[in-house]
Amino acid sequence: MKKKRILDIRLFEELEHANSLSEYAGKLYEIEQEAHLICARYARKLREEGFITGDFDHVYIVMTPSLEEQKIWESERRIENWMREYYVGVSSTFFNCKTNQEKEEYILELISNVLRRIAMNAEQARLVSDVQNVLIRSGSEIEITHLSKETSKYNVKIVYQIKPLNKKSKAIIEYHDLIYHVRRKSVFLELNFYEDIYFLVSSVTLKNGVLSIKPRVSQSANYHIKPYKTPILISISEIPIVE
Repeated sequence: MKKKRILDIRLFEELEHANSLSEYAGKLYEIEQEAHLICARYARKLREEGFITGDFDHVYIVMTPSLEEQKIWESERRIENWMREYYVGVSSTFFNCKTNQEKEEYILELISNVLRRIAMNAEQARLVSDVQNVLIRSGSEIEITHLSKETSKYNVKIVYQIKPLNKKSKAIIEYHDLIYHVRRKSVFLELNFYEDIYFLVSSVTLKNGVLSIKPRVSQSANYHIKPYKTPILISISEIPIVE
């Protein structure tokens, strides 16, 4: 069996039994966009931590009133080899009576239960609990590592946030001077789409006190980086010092 790391989690709803893929949640279940963003943050943070899903990497969760509350059923349907569908029993009446915050907490727990079902062993299940706790503490401001580099003199890390506090997604740089033991951190770019960072940041180098962040080189990358000025140059002295 291939050992793929999770890539995506999506939230759907079953309006009625059908052979086609269910619709994105939001009609039967009154869900705000933030619920779908929770899915993205959860998947990307778990991927960073090394959560293995097996021979697929997309997890599609389908909320349905047709099953008992919180009962999980894995569909045998295989529309694509890279995805799996998990149906979860949710009463629409019970769910829609909740506040938005209560709905988000409910969905976070629902996703976590499905992921624990997928987890291959106790260590992988622990990753789910760990990331769930980080999401509870940090909420929409959770930081996800995209790239890190360490030398004998410094450590640099590029992290990002997916629409924190319902604002634009952000790219953040963390710089640690290992000689003078000074840490610096700041937002260096607002992203049109959080996925842009995968194309904007391919490598980072340091020369004469300036960090150079270079993008990927491909036709697909050109599409994503077109709105931005590249390469991205950041003077270390302009990054605020943090404790």
